[in-house]
Amino acid sequence: MLDTELNPRKPSADYAISEEQLELEKLAYQDLQEHDHLMETDLDYAARAVVRGEAARIKQREQELEFLAEIKREEALANKFSILSLFDQYAAVAGRNPKTMAQWRSYIKSLVLFIRHDDANAVNHDQVVAWRNHLRDKVRYKGKPLAAKTINGSYLGSVSALFAWAKGDGLIAKNPTTEVTRVKLPKQPKLREKEFTNEEWRTILSATLLELKGRPRDDFRNAVRWCPWLMAYSGARVGEVTQLRKEDIQTHEGIPCMRITPEAGRVKTNEARMVPLHAHLLEQGFLSFVDGRLDGPLFFNPSLRSADNAINRQANRLGSKIAEWVRGLGVSGVKPNHGWRHLFNTIGTSCGMNERARLAIMGHSGRTVNDDYGSVSLPFKAEELAKFPRFEVAD
Repeated sequence: MLDTELNPRKPSADYAISEEQLELEKLAYQDLQEHDHLMETDLDYAARAVVRGEAARIKQREQELEFLAEIKREEALANKFSILSLFDQYAAVAGRNPKTMAQWRSYIKSLVLFIRHDDANAVNHDQVVAWRNHLRDKVRYKGKPLAAKTINGSYLGSVSALFAWAKGDGLIAKNPTTEVTRVKLPKQPKLREKEFTNEEWRTILSATLLELKGRPRDDFRNAVRWCPWLMAYSGARVGEVTQLRKEDIQTHEGIPCMRITPEAGRVKTNEARMVPLHAHLLEQGFLSFVDGRLDGPLFFNPSLRSADNAINRQANRLGSKIAEWVRGLGVSGVKPNHGWRHLFNTIGTSCGMNERARLAIMGHSGRTVNDDYGSVSLPFKAEELAKFPRFEVAD
């Protein structure tokens, strides 16, 4: 029989402890008893203990989350993310504008072609800077250098947005665009005002009343006839006018108006607005024209659309065709559609229209926080638009 079995008080060599260890165990037990006693009798002590315990748990949780984040970063570094496939994920996020994403893809491809690889994790600051300088110094569009606004807003803007999103979602380890400065170029000389001159707007509006040469489709004929006038009397953007539908021409509170809405297509502010129709438009028979149209878009046939999310959807293509038509009249040096927006603002200011009403008609974002409080009523917009003078042209 073993000696330990004969004398159970004598521990085996494997379980023997020193006198020092035994003393420490006794002290720890005494501390635990004192802690339990204070927890039951001393409310302040108990509260402090709870806070210390909660802080310890929070600290432990933070360490666990940091550990998991580090694992995720290491996994991301171990995987090669294609820049273009990463962009496909970015573009697929709900709320992205298909037209904008289609445009941005060409800017992303420009970077890929320049750096000669498609590994998102391998892109660095110096490569992005070199690409920026290449765009600034080498790339030409229609024989002219790219504008700083194009480089900064379109090329660098799209790439920066992509990498910021990917870094924020933990898909890549770093954002190589963070410290890339924007291009600064000398301001181009201003040779003329941005709005049409009196001679130019008379040329355009007079031409809308003439028969087009050749045999253009009725849709384009109608667009040329009415879109310039609608822009002239509202300052609306060309795309907002070319995408108008029959249902968007309405009467509210006895006021004929057009509803510019994201339901019809892209609106820059992404907000619908009611725009009163100028009396001169009514006298020209615009409402009769609308009554004679089928339901749906006023100026194009949606059955001819190639794809709902095509970059140059019908309303945009129609705006481009109107611009070409204006240039064909000999009007140059000014944006052939946007010139109406500048002209409306200039004339509206000079004729004493209320500023807030004028900007509300145009769909301008508020300049101050106060501008975003409340709204401008349709009757007030109509009252102010009545101050806007007629565009008189020869019959």
